Order: sequence, then structure tokens, then C-alpha cells
Amino acid sequence: MLRAELINPFVEGAIVFFRHEMGIDISRNKPSIESCHSTPDDVTVLTGVTGDAEGIVLYSMSSRTAKNIASELIGSPVPLYDQLAESALAEMGNIITGQAATRLEQVGYTCKLTPPALITGEGTFISAVSLNMLVIPLVLGNLGNLSIYVSLRDKSREEAPK
Repeated sequence: MLRAELINPFVEGAIVFFRHEMGIDISRNKPSIESCHSTPDDVTVLTGVTGDAEGIVLYSMSSRTAKNIASELIGSPVPLYDQLAESALAEMGNIITGQAATRLEQVGYTCKLTPPALITGEGTFISAVSLNMLVIPLVLGNLGNLSIYVSLRDKSREEAPK
């Protein structure tokens, strides 16, 4: 079951990152639940979460949005999607997820993060089983759209094996 206390920190982290750190106007569209086992868009940053909350978080966007975000982060236009752009996007995922982990700690969930992995290509296989993921679509001003896909389970409330 997807719990709001596990999901909200990622939305809050994205809002802080884009609005306060980058000065980008950000709005949120209606969330939905999707079942997926592959990357949902052209560019996806995948971060794993372990500890009291366990699962994965995806930050998914079109190639155009990825170039726009990378250009803002780097401070100059990104004409080609290259290693510098990939590094900037991976760092974006790392910062947002790091802020979310801090917020999770504040409400009692101790978590560790895996380094972000950047995956290019829509439909790239990421899991042998379909994962139920809460999808939070964000509009990043004139940069484009980014969706956060969250699939976390609350391990702190599971009973230990006997």
C-alpha cells in the first residue's frame, strides 16, 4: 500500500529543488497509480531506496525536457544530450531523493539511497514484475513535464519472520 507519508517527501523535494533552488515555476497535476515494468519516457533517472522504506523512485521526462533541465542546471544551452547533461540529470535525481530521505528521517523512516542511474529510451526493461507505482505529474514552467514514479513499501511496519 502506498502511504502518503512515504510519497509526499519526494513531491516536496522536487518542489524545493525546482522552485527554490532553480527558480522554476512548478505545478502538480492529479496523481494516478500505474503498473509498470519498463521506463515510461525517453529519459529516466532511477534511484533505489533501502531501509525502513524500500523500493524505487523514477524521475521520467521527454528528451526535450531533459535537455531543458540540463541547460538550466549547467547554465548554458545543451544542444546535444551528452555526458555532461546526463551527469546534471543524475545529480537532479540525487538531490531530490536526498531531500526526500531527509524528510523521511524526520517522520521516523531511516533510509539509504542507491546512486542514481540514468536510463535513456522509453520502454527499457527495469523489473521482471510489474510494480504498482504512484505517478505524480509535474509541470516545470517552460522546461516541460516531469513525472515522479514512486514504489515504496513500509518495511518498518512489517512483522519480522519467526
